[in-house]
Amino acid sequence: MNTITVSIGAGRADLCKLVEKVEAGARVILTNHGQPKAVISAYRETGKPWRVETPDNPKLYGDLQSPVMDDWK
Repeated sequence: MNTITVSIGAGRADLCKLVEKVEAGARVILTNHGQPKAVISAYRETGKPWRVETPDNPKLYGDLQSPVMDDWK
């Protein structure tokens, strides 16, 4: 994976070109005064969150089901 480091000001001026590079597989790190502040990376579709029907050790995790199973009002 190709990583590109760009200042925020330069990134703002060339955002379209940076997005094209990200689509091609690059990762862009935006910096402010040489310090990394943000990353531009490709968008990935996420799946449904993984959830356990019954925790393997409820004492270890506490009551995880009650808040999840409550009705949303």
